[in-house]
Amino acid sequence: MSVLGDDARRFTWRARRRRRIVIWASAAVAALVAFVAVAVYSPIMSVREIVVAGAERVDTTQVDASLADLHGQPLALVTNDDVEHRLQSYVLVQSYSIRVEPPSRLVVTIVERSPIGTLAGAAGYDVMDAAGVVLWTQPEPAADIPTLELGGQGVGSEAFASAASVSLALPTDFRAGVASVTAKSIDDVRLTMRSGAEVVWGSAEESDRKAQVLAALVQATADQSISSYDVSSPQTPVTR
Repeated sequence: MSVLGDDARRFTWRARRRRRIVIWASAAVAALVAFVAVAVYSPIMSVREIVVAGAERVDTTQVDASLADLHGQPLALVTNDDVEHRLQSYVLVQSYSIRVEPPSRLVVTIVERSPIGTLAGAAGYDVMDAAGVVLWTQPEPAADIPTLELGGQGVGSEAFASAASVSLALPTDFRAGVASVTAKSIDDVRLTMRSGAEVVWGSAEESDRKAQVLAALVQATADQSISSYDVSSPQTPVTR
């Protein structure tokens, strides 16, 4: 047997082996593509249930209606843009996140804007968040949201920024007990409690700490007749 014949047979064997590998690899890729296509576009993996979480003031019935046309779409292909397009008209929605739960559930978690104060306007009282976004307007002051007294200054003023920062620092339940937040200047913020007590807050600096101290003071003096609290220096608060 010649050396040349042996070389030819080895070359032919290697060529056949390479062809088999290419065929096997192509078949595997084709099978994978087919599996993914079936998994993505199968009715079993389409949106059949939409769960809206985190909504308190937002009307979940309306949100459900806005998202209803996502039913039947491939679950894996639903994007943030799809949801944003349907929720962008909801002023109360500050942000949201989506989560897919195979085989057919889409969870949309909403983060609502926090109403921190009302401003009197021509059409009534505008309920606003800390960014100055008007969430809704009502004819009377809110019973659970402070009125902002800014000395005639508007939403873009330092007075609004200070008052909003202070109100936002208050726990939601505690904020409901505050009748008004008055900002005469960035260094002179005062609260009026619905009980009638006055609170000297000072500047908006250390607002989180001041809010903690004030809440603790109010709780500790619940059985006393307190007319004023001074937390402008939270390390040494004063009650009268």
